[in-house]
Amino acid sequence: MEQALAAAHNVEVGDYYFGKKNYDAALLRYDDAREEKPRDIAVHVRLGRVLERLKQLPRALEEYKAALKLSGPQKWSDEAKSALLRLEGRPS
Repeated sequence: MEQALAAAHNVEVGDYYFGKKNYDAALLRYDDAREEKPRDIAVHVRLGRVLERLKQLPRALEEYKAALKLSGPQKWSDEAKSALLRLEGRPS
C-alpha cells in the first residue's frame, strides 16, 4: 500500500511539473512512479508524453507500447494508440 501512495504522490508532483513545462523534473517523478507501480497504464502514458516533449522519441515509443500491454481505463489505451500512430507515422 505504501508504494501505491508513493506512486500516486510522484504522479501528482510529476503532473504539477509537467503543467509548469519543467519536463526534466516531471520525468524524474514519473520514472519513480513507474518503479513503484510498473503495471500502471497511466504512468506509462505520462512517461510517453514527457519523453515526447523532451524529444526522446524512441523511449516515448517504448512507454506507449508498454502501456498497450497493460489493462486499465480505455482513455489511457486510446491515448497510447493515437500517440503510436502519430509517432510511427513520422518519416525517419
